[in-house]
Amino acid sequence: MNNHCLIVRYGELFLKGKNRNVFIQKLVANIILTFQKNNLFNFKIKKLHDQLIITNHNDNELPKMASFLNQVFGISAFYLAYQLKNDLEELYNFVEKINDYCQINFNTFKFDIRRSDKNFPKNSLTLQKELGGIVVRKWGLKVNLNQPQKIFYIRIYQNFILFFADKMKGLGGLPVGSSGKVLLLLSGGIDSPVAAYQLMKRGCEIVYCHFYHQKEGQKKILMLGEKLSPYNNYVQDIYLINIKPLFTEISHISQNKYRLIILKRMFIRLACSLAQELKTDAIATGDSLSQVASQTLESLAVIQQVSSLIVLCPLISWDKKEIIAAAESIETYGFSLQKYEDCCSLFEPKNPITKPKKEVVEKLEKEIFWSEVLEGIRKNSQRYFQLDKDKSKI
Repeated sequence: MNNHCLIVRYGELFLKGKNRNVFIQKLVANIILTFQKNNLFNFKIKKLHDQLIITNHNDNELPKMASFLNQVFGISAFYLAYQLKNDLEELYNFVEKINDYCQINFNTFKFDIRRSDKNFPKNSLTLQKELGGIVVRKWGLKVNLNQPQKIFYIRIYQNFILFFADKMKGLGGLPVGSSGKVLLLLSGGIDSPVAAYQLMKRGCEIVYCHFYHQKEGQKKILMLGEKLSPYNNYVQDIYLINIKPLFTEISHISQNKYRLIILKRMFIRLACSLAQELKTDAIATGDSLSQVASQTLESLAVIQQVSSLIVLCPLISWDKKEIIAAAESIETYGFSLQKYEDCCSLFEPKNPITKPKKEVVEKLEKEIFWSEVLEGIRKNSQRYFQLDKDKSKI
């Protein structure tokens, strides 16, 4: 017995107490979906203590499977491992031929050995000394228990032994879908795709809503949604809402400096209406506190006041450099930089207001027929796309 397998550690899920199994089941379901979406089918997943073991009839497919685990939230780390018999002689023989399984491109090492099977003939400390001695004699390497260049991990269970060396860091967080469904306002800028990613990391399944006034930028929005979909359990639902009919009404508002605030209140109203129809648990934006005038505490309070749902702002404490770095990491930054005139830029005043008054906003809204316009937009100006099916319609 000398088979490859994948070991998946799920870190934070282990802290979930009585609900832990629900989270683990969701993680397993998401891993299965990710593999199947990438045409990988001949595998088995079994739970063992605080980890999952994934096997495949074709060992050569395991590295490919490992590469897709970096799209699944809820995984703290994963390893390509060897599965041996629970047999002392087989373990020694395996270590004797360790260069067949691991390139010797390091000078120092140590063994990290743990035994669940307390009936194994030798204890962990003895095994560390004897297996370390084999490696030292055969390749002239040195043991370093504090800062080794390579760590060999051995886990001894009742029926088998796992051996692995190279740890790959997972995305962490919680499995997508374990924390509910959120409607995210995807603007096309740098911030909102990062906000979507952060919410997915906390277990939220994301549906996107984009407000537009010209068709030229729609492909950009769909590309952003497509780029994020592997992290989102391949959910690719985007609602495109043409709000051009609203512009005429907004332009009639007597105080120019309040127009953008009122426009954003209309966005929230439209989003809440759609969210209630879709039965999502919250809406979300890419707002960052005081990044622009409409994102001050006072502005956000006035804008979000009209929401019937909780408004999540995962980037609220981030600065722009942090957001840009995250956008580059998830490869949405380049798409976000593509030229596109968003709706808000049309109503950006020369001297924006940073402390809007709720009473003033409510009075100004009475100058326009916003309720009738929003109803018309919801009925006549909304389009739904599933990216894997509808890209050709753009």
